Amino acid sequence: MVTALFWLGILMMATAGGLLMFTEVAQQVSGMVLIASLIGIGFVLSAATKILLLMKRTS
Repeated sequence: MVTALFWLGILMMATAGGLLMFTEVAQQVSGMVLIASLIGIGFVLSAATKILLLMKRTS
């Protein structure tokens, strides 16, 4: 479960990077919000899951 959330976060950040670099979605405000949300939520998912995994191993 923890690794699935980690990879989901990485996938969300990669999708945002692809949208930013290879499409014109970032030229509109709604596209900017979408890209920023994907990057932010993806980072939180990938960072938090590693912390949870570390806490799970130590206890």
